[in-house]
Amino acid sequence: EAALTARFAIVGSGPAGCYLADALARAMNGAVIDVFERLDEPFGLVRFGVAPDHEATRAIARVLRRPFDRGAASLHLGVEVGRDIGLNALRRNYDAVALATGAPLDRRLDVPGEELAEPSGRFIRWINGHPEAVPPARLTGARRAVVIGAGNVALDAVRLLAKHREIDCLNPLALERIDLLIRAGPEDVRFSPAELLEIGELTTAWPDLDIFGDATGEAAAVLADFAARTPGRGIPIRFHFRTQATAFLGAGRLEAVGTDRSVLPADLAVTCIGYEKAAIDGVWPTGPEPEPGLYAVGWAARGPTGTIPTNRAEARALAQRMIAGLEP
Repeated sequence: EAALTARFAIVGSGPAGCYLADALARAMNGAVIDVFERLDEPFGLVRFGVAPDHEATRAIARVLRRPFDRGAASLHLGVEVGRDIGLNALRRNYDAVALATGAPLDRRLDVPGEELAEPSGRFIRWINGHPEAVPPARLTGARRAVVIGAGNVALDAVRLLAKHREIDCLNPLALERIDLLIRAGPEDVRFSPAELLEIGELTTAWPDLDIFGDATGEAAAVLADFAARTPGRGIPIRFHFRTQATAFLGAGRLEAVGTDRSVLPADLAVTCIGYEKAAIDGVWPTGPEPEPGLYAVGWAARGPTGTIPTNRAEARALAQRMIAGLEP
């Protein structure tokens, strides 16, 4: 059995990092567990990446803080690995190091004028008060918004824009229309039925889409129900299936979004096409054990897939692997 004085370092205090700290503490009583977070506020995705109106999901922070509240792990805020301390220094001073740094980079569309659009990660972080986020260039009086994406993050962006009068930082908007560009057809979208139903329950906007042919699946069934509805009140949310953004147009500020079907006037565009991992002090996390004694967990290990609870089971498995890898 490994010594009770085993030392573990975890880089990142989002769900994956906190679940791993808890799993290590429960599996090895007396171990030293230090969690390093580059921001002055912990909990990563739960604090800054979850839509502010999803309060139940954000409440997971109460669970994430448990290993710190009971003294089983120590949280070091405002410490950036690669700036304040090197990854190699951590590896020298700890028996094992785990990267739980998520996938902090927004994936790009790589089309002309993309700098005129807001990537979803940056946009949601700004709404949530991230200290490094900046507001969109054009917000006051914006009347038309375009959202690009076929997953739940795109629905989050649409829903928040539709509720802009209820969200202080979005109050300057004066939206009259939201266009949602979806590369896939109704049968291939990655929307969850629950997220789609939230769109249908909005009192400030209504889903606007044409009746389509046969398509199977729960999400397609919800979309078919939307298509059969009569026009509602408030902001129309127009669903454009099998439509790709080809350019963001404007001289210094966004004026329209070009697609493979038409050109849509737009004052604001949000791209929601996924996230990418980043190197930590020159090391790219790949898989659960990028190098001997160096581990990765959560999105840093598997990429931006799965839900927040996925991290709990993964953290427990990695904790056992890290403990098994300790030198006798």
